[in-house]
Amino acid sequence: MGEVGIRALKQNASEVVARAVGGEVLTVTDRGRPVALLSGLRGGAIDRLAARGARMPQADIKEFVSPQLPDGLSQVVEDMREEERY
Repeated sequence: MGEVGIRALKQNASEVVARAVGGEVLTVTDRGRPVALLSGLRGGAIDRLAARGARMPQADIKEFVSPQLPDGLSQVVEDMREEERY
């Protein structure tokens, strides 16, 4: 468990937060006295739902094949209209 002073936290916030996100738990001190703990979050709400089985994982879109459309869609529309009339 690391330790960081408030002044160092202010001057190097990005670096300190990156350490916390990386899994390190940091004690924030004010004049040598511990005042807070800083740690990264353990997964977001979506990850927690997936872990409980309340959310299905996202489908792999690469598996889906887009339909083959004819070059002239005007002809398709004309054919559909002809079918509607008779």
